[in-house]
Amino acid sequence: MRSPLLSFLYYAGVMLLPAVALFGQAPSEAQYKSSLNAALDSLTARWSQLPRHPVIFNGNINLAHGLAIKRTPIKALFEYIDGLKAAGVQRIEFNPGLSSIDDPAAMEKYDLVVKHIREAGLPLEINPVYANIGNMKSDVEVQNFRQFAGPAVKACAGFAGRYHPEYLVVVHEPVTMAARMRLQVRPHAWAAYVQAAIRAVKQASPSTRVGAGGVYYDLPNYQAFAAIPELDFLTMDIYDEKHFDIYDQMAQIAHTANKPVFIEETWRTAFIAPGQANALHRGIEPLSIKGTGNGTFEELDAKWIRAIALYASTHQIEAITPFWTQALFLYVTSGPDHGTDGEYNQRVIQALDQGQHTKLFDVYRSLVQEFGKR
Repeated sequence: MRSPLLSFLYYAGVMLLPAVALFGQAPSEAQYKSSLNAALDSLTARWSQLPRHPVIFNGNINLAHGLAIKRTPIKALFEYIDGLKAAGVQRIEFNPGLSSIDDPAAMEKYDLVVKHIREAGLPLEINPVYANIGNMKSDVEVQNFRQFAGPAVKACAGFAGRYHPEYLVVVHEPVTMAARMRLQVRPHAWAAYVQAAIRAVKQASPSTRVGAGGVYYDLPNYQAFAAIPELDFLTMDIYDEKHFDIYDQMAQIAHTANKPVFIEETWRTAFIAPGQANALHRGIEPLSIKGTGNGTFEELDAKWIRAIALYASTHQIEAITPFWTQALFLYVTSGPDHGTDGEYNQRVIQALDQGQHTKLFDVYRSLVQEFGKR
């Protein structure tokens, strides 16, 4: 029986899946690996010819997500932060739910988490999210966008005023957030929300840099965000290898607007089963044939992160954040292996307690040495 501990079905970096992945025949594991390896080899060869610049390496505390924070022991969260720092992480991120700001139990944990991050000497980025995914719900159901925007502005200002983070992203992946709300939201409405959130955050914490962004299919929203003079930076979430032409365009939009751009989330293209619809609402990781914690993919994960580091370094992208950082501490060869699975995350907590780490941990640390900004 699956443990309820940390069994939260979220995926902050959900991508639209092509029809063949949703309804066609699934590739074999060998085909999947061969195709992704070939794509990464081609991209890496192209990018290796370009000049490089240093990149900031970040890490997301997945077990501090708004759907997990109250279920995760504080000792495990401290060990997670310490483990990320040991891997060379230069900035820490977490994704609270919007309603977390009004939940004393959640905020008590976040207070301790932020204090530990500060004691570790690391900068902080907070990325509030609408944390209703599938059957797991942390935030209030909304009937229209106004019912989202008001609480979201309040939450962003609340986190800014309480913690004074160096960075705060008021929305990432707006199409994904709208899908969770069962709404269609036009770019001008998202831009108006972002402007209101910027004002609220700056009033609460003038030194906090405010960002917004999306995935490749968020391009119209991204363009609207780039046109907001008060926005400090833009973000991109990269979870597949097929749309770097659009990510090139997004990076150029940021540069033209004189705004830094971060890869706020990234991980290897998911190994997806056929017949999985409603991916935006349900999340990709729970639908994967094998999850992000499966040791079969450790070498491919390392290759992906190196390729993204090279992409950022050669395209004037300021920072990258590998998302499923549990894999720095544990891969498994049997049993639950999804980053959203409670049993897998219990084993991650045990690995943290025992000071374990994976080969990917060592690769990440070496990439910080090779590409990292001093």
